[in-house]
Amino acid sequence: MLFKIALVLLLLFVIASLFTGFYFLVRDPSSSQRVIKALFLRVGLSLFIMLFLAIGIYFGWVLPHGFRG
Repeated sequence: MLFKIALVLLLLFVIASLFTGFYFLVRDPSSSQRVIKALFLRVGLSLFIMLFLAIGIYFGWVLPHGFRG
């Protein structure tokens, strides 16, 4: 259960980074680097989430299920 809570919190951080980057894109002057930093943070968090999920599947903390069509 703790794994799933951590995963949801990480996803919320990604969404917050998305909106922060959008805000900086709209409000900051074109020479500002804050949009790039927000994008870098979002990509880094997304990669960490994928690694976190892979580790969770490997140790059995999360059980993947197949598509049933």
